[in-house]
Amino acid sequence: MLFRSWRRLPAPARHRLRVGLSGGLDSSVLLHVLASVRRAEGFGLSAVHVHHGLVPGADRWGRHCGVFCANLDVPLRVVDVVVDRESPAGLEAAARMARRAALLAEGGVVALAHHRDDQAETVLFRAVRGAGVRGLAGMREIQSQSDGLVWRPLLNTSRAELEAYARAVGLVWIEDPSNMDHAHTRNYLRHELMPRLSVRFPGSAGTLARLGRLAGEASDLLDEMANEDRARLSCSDGSTRLAYAASLHLSSARWRNLLRSLLVDADPILPDEDRLREAERQFRSVGAPQGLRCRLGTQALCVYRDRWWLEGDSRDEGTPEGLALTSLAALRWAGAALDFRAVTGAGIMRAALIGAPVRIDRRRGGERLSLHPAGPSRTLKNLFQEAGIPPWLRPRLPVLWVGDRVAWVAGVGVAGEFRCPADAPGVVPEWNGLV
Repeated sequence: MLFRSWRRLPAPARHRLRVGLSGGLDSSVLLHVLASVRRAEGFGLSAVHVHHGLVPGADRWGRHCGVFCANLDVPLRVVDVVVDRESPAGLEAAARMARRAALLAEGGVVALAHHRDDQAETVLFRAVRGAGVRGLAGMREIQSQSDGLVWRPLLNTSRAELEAYARAVGLVWIEDPSNMDHAHTRNYLRHELMPRLSVRFPGSAGTLARLGRLAGEASDLLDEMANEDRARLSCSDGSTRLAYAASLHLSSARWRNLLRSLLVDADPILPDEDRLREAERQFRSVGAPQGLRCRLGTQALCVYRDRWWLEGDSRDEGTPEGLALTSLAALRWAGAALDFRAVTGAGIMRAALIGAPVRIDRRRGGERLSLHPAGPSRTLKNLFQEAGIPPWLRPRLPVLWVGDRVAWVAGVGVAGEFRCPADAPGVVPEWNGLV
Protein backbone atom coordinates (compact mmCIF):
# COMPACT_ATOMS: atom_id res chain seq x y z
CA MET A 1 0.00 0.00 0.00
CA LEU A 2 2.70 2.47 1.04
CA PHE A 3 4.73 1.99 -2.09
CA ARG A 4 1.79 2.14 -4.44
CA SER A 5 1.47 5.62 -2.96
CA TRP A 6 5.21 6.25 -3.43
CA ARG A 7 4.98 5.42 -7.12
CA ARG A 8 2.31 8.10 -7.57
CA LEU A 9 4.91 10.73 -6.72
CA PRO A 10 6.43 12.51 -9.74
CA ALA A 11 9.31 10.37 -10.99
CA PRO A 12 12.09 12.94 -10.33
CA ALA A 13 10.81 13.45 -6.77
CA ARG A 14 11.07 9.78 -5.83
CA HIS A 15 14.86 9.71 -5.84
CA ARG A 16 15.31 11.45 -2.48
CA LEU A 17 12.90 11.53 0.44
CA ARG A 18 13.09 13.58 3.61
CA VAL A 19 11.11 12.51 6.69
CA GLY A 20 9.83 14.92 9.30
CA LEU A 21 10.92 13.14 12.49
CA SER A 22 9.52 14.25 15.84
CA GLY A 23 10.68 11.18 17.74
CA GLY A 24 7.09 10.09 18.41
CA LEU A 25 5.44 6.84 17.42
CA ASP A 26 4.10 7.86 14.02
CA SER A 27 7.21 9.43 12.49
CA SER A 28 9.46 6.73 13.99
CA VAL A 29 7.44 4.01 12.28
CA LEU A 30 7.45 5.88 8.96
CA LEU A 31 11.23 6.39 9.01
CA HIS A 32 11.85 2.77 10.03
CA VAL A 33 9.67 1.42 7.19
CA LEU A 34 11.29 3.69 4.59
CA ALA A 35 14.78 2.87 5.84
CA SER A 36 14.10 -0.86 5.52
CA VAL A 37 13.20 -0.65 1.81
CA ARG A 38 15.18 2.35 0.52
CA ARG A 39 17.87 0.28 -1.18
CA ALA A 40 15.44 -2.14 -2.77
CA GLU A 41 13.28 0.73 -4.05
CA GLY A 42 16.26 2.88 -5.03
CA PHE A 43 15.82 6.19 -3.22
CA GLY A 44 17.93 8.29 -0.87
CA LEU A 45 16.63 9.01 2.61
CA SER A 46 17.24 11.64 5.28
CA ALA A 47 15.39 13.03 8.29
CA VAL A 48 14.70 16.48 9.74
CA HIS A 49 13.89 17.16 13.38
CA VAL A 50 12.39 20.56 14.18
CA HIS A 51 13.24 21.93 17.62
CA HIS A 52 10.71 24.60 18.60
CA GLY A 53 11.64 24.85 22.28
CA LEU A 54 8.04 25.04 23.46
CA VAL A 55 8.10 21.95 25.69
CA PRO A 56 10.50 21.30 28.58
CA GLY A 57 12.86 18.47 27.75
CA ALA A 58 12.68 19.05 23.98
CA ASP A 59 16.49 18.88 23.83
CA ARG A 60 16.19 15.22 24.80
CA TRP A 61 14.00 14.61 21.76
CA GLY A 62 16.71 15.83 19.43
CA ARG A 63 19.25 13.52 21.07
CA HIS A 64 16.83 10.59 20.83
CA CYS A 65 16.29 11.28 17.12
CA GLY A 66 20.05 11.43 16.62
CA VAL A 67 20.55 7.96 18.13
CA PHE A 68 17.56 6.54 16.26
CA CYS A 69 18.80 7.84 12.90
CA ALA A 70 22.36 6.69 13.58
CA ASN A 71 21.09 3.14 14.19
CA LEU A 72 19.23 3.27 10.86
CA ASP A 73 22.18 4.90 9.03
CA VAL A 74 19.95 7.84 8.07
CA PRO A 75 21.39 11.38 7.98
CA LEU A 76 19.62 13.73 10.40
CA ARG A 77 19.40 17.53 10.40
CA VAL A 78 18.11 19.32 13.51
CA VAL A 79 16.53 22.72 12.82
CA ASP A 80 15.87 25.27 15.56
CA VAL A 81 12.83 27.49 14.94
CA VAL A 82 11.33 30.45 16.76
CA VAL A 83 7.55 30.27 17.20
CA ASP A 84 5.53 33.46 17.32
CA ARG A 85 3.81 33.15 20.68
CA GLU A 86 1.65 36.19 19.92
CA SER A 87 0.39 34.92 16.56
CA PRO A 88 -3.31 35.75 15.96
CA ALA A 89 -3.73 32.18 14.70
CA GLY A 90 -2.79 30.80 18.13
CA LEU A 91 0.28 29.06 19.48
CA GLU A 92 -0.61 25.63 18.05
CA ALA A 93 -1.11 26.98 14.55
CA ALA A 94 2.03 29.13 14.77
CA ALA A 95 4.07 26.08 15.82
CA ARG A 96 2.68 24.04 12.89
CA MET A 97 3.48 26.83 10.43
CA ALA A 98 7.04 27.20 11.76
CA ARG A 99 7.56 23.45 11.58
CA ARG A 100 6.14 23.24 8.05
CA ALA A 101 8.40 26.06 6.85
CA ALA A 102 11.47 24.36 8.32
CA LEU A 103 10.61 21.00 6.77
CA LEU A 104 10.04 22.49 3.32
CA ALA A 105 13.03 24.82 3.37
CA GLU A 106 15.11 22.48 1.20
CA GLY A 107 12.39 21.75 -1.34
CA GLY A 108 11.93 18.25 -2.75
CA VAL A 109 9.66 15.70 -1.05
CA VAL A 110 8.89 15.75 2.67
CA ALA A 111 7.24 12.61 4.06
CA LEU A 112 4.97 13.24 7.06
CA ALA A 113 3.48 10.56 9.29
CA HIS A 114 -0.13 11.71 9.53
CA HIS A 115 -2.38 8.63 9.77
CA ARG A 116 -6.04 7.75 9.45
CA ASP A 117 -6.91 8.84 13.00
CA ASP A 118 -5.24 12.21 12.38
CA GLN A 119 -7.30 12.59 9.23
CA ALA A 120 -10.52 11.76 11.09
CA GLU A 121 -9.70 14.35 13.76
CA THR A 122 -8.92 16.95 11.10
CA VAL A 123 -12.20 16.37 9.26
CA LEU A 124 -14.22 16.45 12.50
CA PHE A 125 -12.42 19.57 13.71
CA ARG A 126 -13.12 21.41 10.47
CA ALA A 127 -16.71 20.19 10.34
CA VAL A 128 -17.57 21.60 13.78
CA ARG A 129 -15.97 24.90 12.74
CA GLY A 130 -18.27 25.09 9.73
CA ALA A 131 -15.75 24.35 6.97
CA GLY A 132 -16.92 23.97 3.41
CA VAL A 133 -16.03 21.24 0.94
CA ARG A 134 -12.42 22.39 0.61
CA GLY A 135 -11.98 22.27 4.39
CA LEU A 136 -13.65 18.89 4.79
CA ALA A 137 -11.21 17.50 2.22
CA GLY A 138 -8.75 17.27 5.08
CA MET A 139 -5.15 16.39 4.40
CA ARG A 140 -4.03 15.24 0.96
CA GLU A 141 -1.85 12.19 0.46
CA ILE A 142 0.26 14.09 -2.06
CA GLN A 143 0.13 17.85 -1.72
CA SER A 144 1.98 20.32 -3.90
CA GLN A 145 3.55 23.29 -2.16
CA SER A 146 5.21 26.32 -3.68
CA ASP A 147 8.59 24.98 -2.59
CA GLY A 148 8.14 21.22 -2.75
CA LEU A 149 5.86 18.23 -2.19
CA VAL A 150 4.32 16.86 1.00
CA TRP A 151 3.74 13.10 0.99
CA ARG A 152 1.56 11.44 3.63
CA PRO A 153 1.79 7.70 2.93
CA LEU A 154 0.11 6.58 6.19
CA LEU A 155 -3.26 8.29 5.75
CA ASN A 156 -4.99 4.94 5.26
CA THR A 157 -3.28 3.35 8.28
CA SER A 158 -4.69 3.52 11.81
CA ARG A 159 -2.65 4.49 14.84
CA ALA A 160 -3.34 1.07 16.33
CA GLU A 161 -1.68 -0.54 13.30
CA LEU A 162 1.34 1.75 13.67
CA GLU A 163 1.69 0.88 17.35
CA ALA A 164 1.43 -2.83 16.59
CA TYR A 165 4.23 -2.50 14.02
CA ALA A 166 6.41 -0.53 16.43
CA ARG A 167 6.07 -3.10 19.19
CA ALA A 168 6.69 -5.97 16.78
CA VAL A 169 10.04 -4.54 15.64
CA GLY A 170 11.01 -3.19 19.07
CA LEU A 171 10.93 0.54 18.37
CA VAL A 172 11.35 3.05 21.20
CA TRP A 173 9.65 6.42 20.85
CA ILE A 174 8.96 9.58 22.84
CA GLU A 175 5.52 10.62 24.04
CA ASP A 176 4.95 14.38 23.90
CA PRO A 177 3.36 15.32 27.26
CA SER A 178 1.51 18.22 25.61
CA ASN A 179 -0.53 15.64 23.66
CA MET A 180 -2.37 14.85 26.90
CA ASP A 181 -3.40 18.46 27.55
CA HIS A 182 -7.13 18.51 26.84
CA ALA A 183 -7.11 22.30 26.75
CA HIS A 184 -5.86 21.94 23.17
CA THR A 185 -8.79 21.37 20.84
CA ARG A 186 -7.20 18.54 18.92
CA ASN A 187 -6.30 16.71 22.11
CA TYR A 188 -9.88 17.08 23.32
CA LEU A 189 -11.15 15.58 20.09
CA ARG A 190 -8.59 12.76 20.26
CA HIS A 191 -9.05 11.76 23.88
CA GLU A 192 -12.61 12.77 24.70
CA LEU A 193 -14.82 12.97 21.64
CA MET A 194 -13.39 10.39 19.23
CA PRO A 195 -13.49 7.50 21.78
CA ARG A 196 -17.14 8.27 22.54
CA LEU A 197 -17.98 8.37 18.86
CA SER A 198 -16.25 5.04 18.35
CA VAL A 199 -18.35 3.43 21.09
CA ARG A 200 -21.61 4.74 19.69
CA PHE A 201 -20.58 4.50 16.02
CA PRO A 202 -17.98 1.75 15.55
CA GLY A 203 -15.58 2.53 12.72
CA SER A 204 -16.31 6.25 12.88
CA ALA A 205 -12.63 7.16 12.45
CA GLY A 206 -12.52 5.32 9.14
CA THR A 207 -15.85 6.85 8.14
CA LEU A 208 -14.61 10.38 8.83
CA ALA A 209 -11.39 9.71 6.93
CA ARG A 210 -13.45 8.42 3.99
CA LEU A 211 -15.55 11.58 4.16
CA GLY A 212 -12.30 13.53 3.85
CA ARG A 213 -11.34 11.59 0.72
CA LEU A 214 -14.78 12.10 -0.86
CA ALA A 215 -14.72 15.79 0.01
CA GLY A 216 -11.28 15.92 -1.59
CA GLU A 217 -12.69 14.54 -4.84
CA ALA A 218 -15.54 17.05 -4.72
CA SER A 219 -13.05 19.84 -4.05
CA ASP A 220 -10.99 18.78 -7.07
CA LEU A 221 -14.11 18.94 -9.24
CA LEU A 222 -14.89 22.43 -7.92
CA ASP A 223 -11.33 23.48 -8.73
CA GLU A 224 -11.71 22.13 -12.27
CA MET A 225 -14.93 24.10 -12.68
CA ALA A 226 -13.28 27.26 -11.32
CA ASN A 227 -10.35 26.86 -13.73
CA GLU A 228 -12.76 26.44 -16.64
CA ASP A 229 -14.69 29.54 -15.60
CA ARG A 230 -11.47 31.50 -15.14
CA ALA A 231 -10.27 30.54 -18.64
CA ARG A 232 -13.65 31.33 -20.23
CA LEU A 233 -13.94 34.73 -18.53
CA SER A 234 -10.32 35.80 -19.03
CA CYS A 235 -9.86 38.97 -21.03
CA SER A 236 -8.04 38.93 -24.33
CA ASP A 237 -5.58 41.65 -23.28
CA GLY A 238 -3.37 39.12 -21.48
CA SER A 239 -4.09 40.54 -18.02
CA THR A 240 -5.35 38.56 -15.04
CA ARG A 241 -8.64 40.44 -15.08
CA LEU A 242 -11.96 38.75 -15.80
CA ALA A 243 -14.98 39.93 -17.79
CA TYR A 244 -17.54 41.46 -15.44
CA ALA A 245 -20.76 41.36 -17.48
CA ALA A 246 -20.21 37.74 -18.52
CA SER A 247 -19.56 36.78 -14.87
CA LEU A 248 -23.02 38.01 -13.88
CA HIS A 249 -24.49 35.01 -15.74
CA LEU A 250 -22.84 32.58 -13.30
CA SER A 251 -25.07 31.20 -10.57
CA SER A 252 -24.35 32.45 -7.05
CA ALA A 253 -22.78 29.15 -6.02
CA ARG A 254 -20.63 29.01 -9.14
CA TRP A 255 -19.47 32.61 -8.81
CA ARG A 256 -18.52 32.16 -5.14
CA ASN A 257 -16.65 28.98 -6.09
CA LEU A 258 -14.64 30.99 -8.62
CA LEU A 259 -13.99 33.72 -6.05
CA ARG A 260 -12.80 31.16 -3.47
CA SER A 261 -10.43 29.69 -6.03
CA LEU A 262 -8.94 33.11 -6.78
CA LEU A 263 -8.62 33.91 -3.08
CA VAL A 264 -6.94 30.59 -2.24
CA ASP A 265 -4.28 31.32 -4.87
CA ALA A 266 -3.47 34.54 -3.03
CA ASP A 267 -4.05 33.58 0.62
CA PRO A 268 -4.96 30.13 2.03
CA ILE A 269 -7.04 31.70 4.83
CA LEU A 270 -10.46 32.43 3.35
CA PRO A 271 -12.95 35.00 4.64
CA ASP A 272 -16.06 33.55 6.28
CA GLU A 273 -19.18 32.73 4.28
CA ASP A 274 -21.08 35.85 5.37
CA ARG A 275 -18.29 38.05 4.06
CA LEU A 276 -18.21 36.19 0.74
CA ARG A 277 -21.97 36.59 0.33
CA GLU A 278 -21.74 40.30 1.10
CA ALA A 279 -18.96 40.61 -1.49
CA GLU A 280 -21.21 38.89 -4.03
CA ARG A 281 -24.09 41.25 -3.21
CA GLN A 282 -21.86 44.26 -3.82
CA PHE A 283 -20.39 42.66 -6.95
CA ARG A 284 -23.81 42.12 -8.53
CA SER A 285 -25.04 45.61 -7.67
CA VAL A 286 -22.13 47.54 -9.18
CA GLY A 287 -23.28 50.10 -11.69
CA ALA A 288 -21.71 53.39 -10.75
CA PRO A 289 -18.72 54.69 -12.76
CA GLN A 290 -16.51 54.58 -9.69
CA GLY A 291 -16.64 50.78 -9.65
CA LEU A 292 -16.09 48.63 -6.57
CA ARG A 293 -13.27 47.82 -4.16
CA CYS A 294 -14.41 45.35 -1.49
CA ARG A 295 -11.93 44.21 1.13
CA LEU A 296 -11.64 40.44 1.71
CA GLY A 297 -8.93 39.73 4.26
CA THR A 298 -5.55 40.39 2.69
CA GLN A 299 -7.13 40.85 -0.74
CA ALA A 300 -9.60 43.25 -2.29
CA LEU A 301 -12.28 42.42 -4.88
CA CYS A 302 -12.17 45.11 -7.55
CA VAL A 303 -14.60 45.95 -10.37
CA TYR A 304 -14.06 48.64 -12.95
CA ARG A 305 -15.13 49.06 -16.58
CA ASP A 306 -16.39 45.56 -17.24
CA ARG A 307 -13.36 43.99 -15.58
CA TRP A 308 -12.95 42.44 -12.18
CA TRP A 309 -9.95 41.10 -10.31
CA LEU A 310 -8.28 40.63 -6.94
CA GLU A 311 -5.45 42.80 -5.72
CA GLY A 312 -3.46 42.87 -2.52
CA ASP A 313 -4.97 45.23 -0.01
CA SER A 314 -2.09 47.59 0.75
CA ARG A 315 -4.19 50.51 1.89
CA ASP A 316 -2.86 50.17 5.42
CA GLU A 317 0.59 51.20 4.25
CA GLY A 318 -0.77 54.59 3.28
CA THR A 319 0.57 56.92 0.65
CA PRO A 320 3.79 58.75 1.53
CA GLU A 321 4.43 62.41 1.09
CA GLY A 322 6.87 63.67 -1.50
CA LEU A 323 10.34 62.14 -1.65
CA ALA A 324 13.28 64.08 -3.03
CA LEU A 325 15.39 61.91 -5.36
CA THR A 326 19.12 62.28 -4.95
CA SER A 327 19.72 59.10 -6.95
CA LEU A 328 17.74 56.72 -9.10
CA ALA A 329 17.93 53.83 -6.66
CA ALA A 330 14.90 51.60 -6.23
CA LEU A 331 12.47 52.57 -3.50
CA ARG A 332 9.06 51.69 -2.03
CA TRP A 333 6.02 53.76 -2.82
CA ALA A 334 2.54 53.04 -1.46
CA GLY A 335 3.30 49.40 -0.73
CA ALA A 336 4.93 48.58 -4.07
CA ALA A 337 8.39 48.72 -5.67
CA LEU A 338 9.40 51.71 -7.79
CA ASP A 339 12.43 51.01 -9.98
CA PHE A 340 14.36 53.17 -12.46
CA ARG A 341 15.69 51.20 -15.43
CA ALA A 342 18.51 52.68 -17.52
CA VAL A 343 17.80 52.39 -21.27
CA THR A 344 18.66 54.05 -24.54
CA GLY A 345 16.12 55.92 -26.64
CA ALA A 346 13.13 55.47 -24.31
CA GLY A 347 11.58 56.80 -21.12
CA ILE A 348 12.68 60.12 -19.63
CA MET A 349 15.79 61.69 -21.13
CA ARG A 350 18.44 61.38 -18.47
CA ALA A 351 19.88 64.82 -19.17
CA ALA A 352 16.63 66.41 -17.97
CA LEU A 353 17.11 64.86 -14.52
CA ILE A 354 20.56 66.38 -14.00
CA GLY A 355 20.87 69.70 -12.22
CA ALA A 356 17.17 70.09 -11.43
CA PRO A 357 15.28 69.15 -8.24
CA VAL A 358 13.61 65.80 -8.82
CA ARG A 359 10.99 64.31 -6.53
CA ILE A 360 8.37 61.58 -6.38
CA ASP A 361 5.03 62.72 -5.07
CA ARG A 362 1.35 61.91 -5.30
CA ARG A 363 -1.06 63.99 -7.34
CA ARG A 364 -2.45 67.04 -5.65
CA GLY A 365 -5.22 67.88 -8.09
CA GLY A 366 -5.34 70.06 -11.17
CA GLU A 367 -2.18 68.66 -12.79
CA ARG A 368 -2.03 68.60 -16.58
CA LEU A 369 0.16 66.61 -18.93
CA SER A 370 0.87 66.44 -22.63
CA LEU A 371 2.00 63.02 -23.83
CA HIS A 372 3.26 64.47 -27.12
CA PRO A 373 5.79 67.30 -27.50
CA ALA A 374 3.53 69.41 -29.68
CA GLY A 375 0.20 68.18 -28.37
CA PRO A 376 -2.26 69.93 -26.04
CA SER A 377 -2.09 69.30 -22.33
CA ARG A 378 -4.85 67.30 -20.65
CA THR A 379 -5.89 66.82 -17.06
CA LEU A 380 -4.60 63.80 -15.22
CA LYS A 381 -8.20 62.89 -14.46
CA ASN A 382 -8.93 62.56 -18.18
CA LEU A 383 -5.74 60.59 -18.77
CA PHE A 384 -6.54 58.25 -15.87
CA GLN A 385 -10.00 57.61 -17.29
CA GLU A 386 -8.56 56.94 -20.74
CA ALA A 387 -5.98 54.52 -19.27
CA GLY A 388 -8.69 52.67 -17.31
CA ILE A 389 -7.09 53.31 -13.93
CA PRO A 390 -9.65 52.80 -11.13
CA PRO A 391 -10.50 55.85 -8.99
CA TRP A 392 -9.26 54.27 -5.72
CA LEU A 393 -5.80 53.71 -7.20
CA ARG A 394 -5.26 57.21 -8.57
CA PRO A 395 -4.31 58.91 -5.25
CA ARG A 396 -1.58 56.29 -4.73
CA LEU A 397 0.10 56.62 -8.12
CA PRO A 398 3.65 57.98 -8.05
CA VAL A 399 4.21 61.18 -10.01
CA LEU A 400 7.76 62.21 -10.95
CA TRP A 401 8.33 65.96 -10.88
CA VAL A 402 11.27 67.83 -12.36
CA GLY A 403 11.15 71.21 -10.73
CA ASP A 404 7.50 72.29 -10.96
CA ARG A 405 6.75 70.22 -14.07
CA VAL A 406 5.28 66.69 -14.28
CA ALA A 407 7.67 64.40 -16.15
CA TRP A 408 6.05 60.99 -15.61
CA VAL A 409 2.94 59.44 -14.07
CA ALA A 410 2.60 55.72 -13.35
CA GLY A 411 0.06 54.11 -15.65
CA VAL A 412 -0.05 57.15 -17.94
CA GLY A 413 3.46 57.67 -19.28
CA VAL A 414 6.16 60.26 -19.92
CA ALA A 415 5.39 63.91 -20.65
CA GLY A 416 6.23 64.82 -24.23
CA GLU A 417 8.74 67.51 -23.26
CA PHE A 418 10.75 64.94 -21.25
CA ARG A 419 10.58 62.11 -23.75
CA CYS A 420 13.96 60.60 -24.55
CA PRO A 421 15.08 60.96 -28.20
CA ALA A 422 16.47 58.05 -30.15
CA ASP A 423 20.01 56.98 -29.21
CA ALA A 424 20.09 59.18 -26.09
CA PRO A 425 20.41 57.85 -22.52
CA GLY A 426 17.05 57.46 -20.88
CA VAL A 427 15.40 56.29 -17.66
CA VAL A 428 12.21 54.19 -17.51
CA PRO A 429 10.39 54.36 -14.14
CA GLU A 430 8.51 51.14 -13.30
CA TRP A 431 6.01 50.86 -10.45
CA ASN A 432 4.55 47.41 -9.72
CA GLY A 433 1.56 48.71 -7.78
CA LEU A 434 -0.57 48.58 -10.92
CA VAL A 435 -2.51 45.34 -11.43
